[in-house]
Amino acid sequence: MAGIIWNVFAFLVLAPKMIPSYWFERGIGDFGQATGITATGLLLMKVVDPNNRTPALEGFGYKQILFEPLVGGGLFTAAAMPLVAQFGPVAILIFASIVTAFWMLLGLFYFGKK
Repeated sequence: MAGIIWNVFAFLVLAPKMIPSYWFERGIGDFGQATGITATGLLLMKVVDPNNRTPALEGFGYKQILFEPLVGGGLFTAAAMPLVAQFGPVAILIFASIVTAFWMLLGLFYFGKK
């Protein structure tokens, strides 16, 4: 339940503030990816922009170059269990929360609407 609430909040509140142009089209792809898999995000993007009139699909693809190797089944995903075993779940939760806050603040203040 917490994950669903977070994803809806991020889409409805944070996306308009962090994504200056075409926030809905770009945000729906991230929402779909966060609630399922990358294909879900791509499918939702094709539903809201079937003729690719916005740069949302291209931006989603560029984001994947950095996202997938690190988080989406990449390094952190593979290292999560050994890190939890080594440092404990609370330490990894704190670390992940700090990383999430960093990227969220960067998006809000550096890339957000001017």
